[in-house]
Amino acid sequence: MSDLHAMAYTSIAYPMTQSQLAALLDGARRFNAEVGVTGVLLHHVGRFFQYFEGPEHAVRDVHGRILRSTRHHSLAFLLDVPIASRQFPAWYMGFCEPPVDEFQRIANAEWVQAMPITRTTMERSEGMSLVMSYWSRWVADRPARSPDDAGETA
Repeated sequence: MSDLHAMAYTSIAYPMTQSQLAALLDGARRFNAEVGVTGVLLHHVGRFFQYFEGPEHAVRDVHGRILRSTRHHSLAFLLDVPIASRQFPAWYMGFCEPPVDEFQRIANAEWVQAMPITRTTMERSEGMSLVMSYWSRWVADRPARSPDDAGETA
């Protein structure tokens, strides 16, 4: 039996600058790499959705960091389950948000490149279903872009 575990939550972000959001992402990626947790963080109009997976003790460590964070409130945990295999084995913290700077544009490129794979999976885990549900809702909720942004993807 696998010791892998997954969690997912939503929360409301306190206002952050782009540099604060980039620092949050950098810190999460470093910590997750140290403890062996992978996953994805979606940010849209002041809301977070995060799915993360790994050894149960490491997932619980990340969970503790999230609970202690002062960067968001109104946490609602949606998933806390054992899993058979990882959905995001190579992403210490994938990230997606409509790009504002080059760092976010690069992060989005990773997500967009992986999207066709996740869309064609016939059987999805409960965690992947949650990720896709929030992604789809937030893409539909995205404000219209100007003609200058027409070539970008989010």
